[in-house]
Amino acid sequence: MLIWAVGGGKGGTGKSLVSNGLALRLAERSRRVVLVDADFGGANQHTYCGLRNPPANLGRFLDGKATLEELALDTRVPGLQLVPGNLNSANTDGMNSAQKLKLFRHLRRLEADHVILDLGAGTQYDTLDAFLLADVKVAVITPEPLSIENFYLFVKNLQYRQLSGILAEAHLRDQARTIWKERAAHGIATVQDLARHLSDLSPAFAEAYRREQGKLKLHLVLNEVREFRQVDQGRAARSAVVKFFHLPTEMAGFIHHDKDMWNQFGQGSSLVLQGASFALRNDLDSILEGILRTRARWEAQP
Repeated sequence: MLIWAVGGGKGGTGKSLVSNGLALRLAERSRRVVLVDADFGGANQHTYCGLRNPPANLGRFLDGKATLEELALDTRVPGLQLVPGNLNSANTDGMNSAQKLKLFRHLRRLEADHVILDLGAGTQYDTLDAFLLADVKVAVITPEPLSIENFYLFVKNLQYRQLSGILAEAHLRDQARTIWKERAAHGIATVQDLARHLSDLSPAFAEAYRREQGKLKLHLVLNEVREFRQVDQGRAARSAVVKFFHLPTEMAGFIHHDKDMWNQFGQGSSLVLQGASFALRNDLDSILEGILRTRARWEAQP
């Protein structure tokens, strides 16, 4: 089983569209897929799937009142189930640490080939932690300066959050905090500099850091492309992350702006992607193939 996380640094980039589209295309390849709406405060996958007023949602699992199997609803696509998000709760803070670990433990027990998490936008800890715990990490951006800037912030916070967990495991948080306060004296300017410094001090930290760094690799999706030259903005964002954050990142593909699809959606069509244009389906297939191809290449690397 593979757990996918679809996230990003800014709302409105099309995470839900990408999550739904990838889930649909995987299911149409005869895979067993569970789509989980983990966007606390913005749950909308039930609408994408044409399921009005789902009887229960992820909140009941987190409260210990239902299992994921009980919450998973069949959609109109064979092989695709949905665990609806928490629609009615005023709590948008997401999950605490115990709930996150419980969720992932139970996700891996599902009878599915792929589980796709539609995460909330931003850099809240629950979003970052869920993204880090996933096997396949997909970030969605649009060709707008603010979206790309927020993507960089998202990546920066991912690395900080990952480092924080490793420091806790190695019992080095206090020492790292002291070193960071005096970073100029140590010639430290970035998170990577701090990690290298700590690796020299602690073999245990060095081993944990190498292990966790090997898991943090991004697949980038550029949405809402109106002109082909905008694809270069996605490629530039990918190059910047590789150069300045030293993070393995690949462009999985891009999605053309599709006003006809949104017109259909506005008319209340269920599982909008079933009636999507050939161009949108082709874009999603290219993205899926790009992700699977890149993942296979990364796994083959020593």
